[in-house]
Order: sequence, then structure tokens, then C-alpha cells
Amino acid sequence: MTAPALRRYGRILRHFAATRALEVAALQASPVLGVVLGGYRIERDGLVAPALLALGSCALTAHIFVFNDWAGCEGDLRDPLRAPQVFSRHGITRREVAGTAIVLLVLAIAAFSLAGPAALLFGGAIAALGFLYSASPVLGKSTPIAASVNHLVGGTLHFLLGYTLAHPLDANGIGIGLFFGLVFAAGHLNQEVRDYDGDRANGIRTNAVAFGRRQAFLASLLTFTAAYALLTGLAACGVLPRPLLGSPVAWLLHLAWSMQALRRGLDFDTAVWMQRRYRWLFALVGLVMLSG
Repeated sequence: MTAPALRRYGRILRHFAATRALEVAALQASPVLGVVLGGYRIERDGLVAPALLALGSCALTAHIFVFNDWAGCEGDLRDPLRAPQVFSRHGITRREVAGTAIVLLVLAIAAFSLAGPAALLFGGAIAALGFLYSASPVLGKSTPIAASVNHLVGGTLHFLLGYTLAHPLDANGIGIGLFFGLVFAAGHLNQEVRDYDGDRANGIRTNAVAFGRRQAFLASLLTFTAAYALLTGLAACGVLPRPLLGSPVAWLLHLAWSMQALRRGLDFDTAVWMQRRYRWLFALVGLVMLSG
């Protein structure tokens, strides 16, 4: 590869690292917890498989974000909040972004192929859901409810990607995965509240645009409530650590924050304020899972 090409792709990587790296990293908590809860032991099974899985998961998550940015470029340019971060404002062409998305997908598939057949199966399914979300006019982000189902299934599969590295697919894994899927879907509903103005201006019929900000926020709260209830049930059945029986306390705190958000008014800043708080709550939940 020539020096100009290296500089060009270095610029692309720096741009997406600056705009998407934190989100990509945060989403790796689900498969990492899946690896741990699935009973994988490094001292017994080695480092190679989880390293390949981590590489594939990071590359796949980055691919989904990059492909979504490529597909939504024109609309993002019309959104005052998103426009400054659009790649074309930084001298990067759509062709270069498409190439980056393809390279990331190939890297993910290669890593999953080496990690095992289950990783390849679940990784491929997640990639398909990502394509549908960003590119499908019927099952994508412009279709209310269907987009949330996409996130529910995708979040569940992302946990199972790690869980099945050393454990066969079973009811316990599906139950825990469904918890992660509910959290992912609920969090995205809150994100739709955050992005309401830009999505409405671009004609993207998210749940918030189709049904209203308040209804989408309440749907987010209801979905989070289902996640807390499932978490408590899994702890009561001994599938997850017993300290998680205290999850209703976290739900009460989440509920109090939600009521405060409704009083504040559901604008961009309030949705971000809410997002920061529930992310800390679920980070704590993840630590309790690891402790068990």
C-alpha cells in the first residue's frame, strides 16, 4: 500500500475512532459477560478463542456503525447536531467509508470463523440485522416497532455470541441474553427521544417520530422495567448471582430518574442526562454478574 493510501486510511480510522470508539467499546460488555457466564476459563481453554471473539465483535460493531454512517450520510448533514461529525465534512468520501465498512466486516467474519461455528453463526446474524436496520425501507430504522425488535434480537444475539464460546446454547443463556436485548432495545428508544428533532426533519419514522417523544420514552421505561423484572427472576432461579435480587431497588432509582426527566421536558439534553444515569446502573449490574 502506498504512503498516500496509508495516510488516507489512517485519517478514516482516526475519524471513526474519535466519533464511535466509546460506543463500540461500551457494547463489548455484553459478549464479554457472555464469555464469563458461559463458563469459559482462560487457564483451561487458553486465550486464543476469546481474543478472536473480541477482535471479531469489535470489528463487527464498528462495521455496523460505519455502515450506518455511510447509509445515513445525507440525512446527518441536514441535522445540526450530527453534521459537524459527518465524515464528508472531514475530507472522507463515501467510497472510502464503504471500503472501510467492507474491510471491517471481512475482518469480523475471518475472526469468527477461527473462533468457532457458533461465533460465525451469531456474528453473521448480527451483521444481517445491522444491514436491515440501516438499509431496509421496511424493516429498518424508519419502521416503528420493527426497529425495536431488531435491537431486541440483536442485543440478545450479541450476548449469546460470547456465551456459546464454551457453552452450548440453552434456556439459561437465552434468558440472560434476553435481558441484554431488552436493555439494548430500551436504551435505543431513549436514543430516539434524544434524536427526535433530526430524525423528524429527515423523515425518519422512528418510534419517537411516529408516536411522539413521551410515548417513546414511556415505552423505553416499560422495556427497562421488563429487563429489571427478568433480572430479578433469573437471580431468584439461581441463574444469576443472588445479590441481583436487589434489582428492584435499582428499578426504583431508574423510575425516579424517569419521572424527573418527564418533569424536565424530553429534549436532547434530558435524554442524554437520562442515558448517563442508566448506563451507570447497568455497569453496576454487570459488575455484580462478574462477582458471581
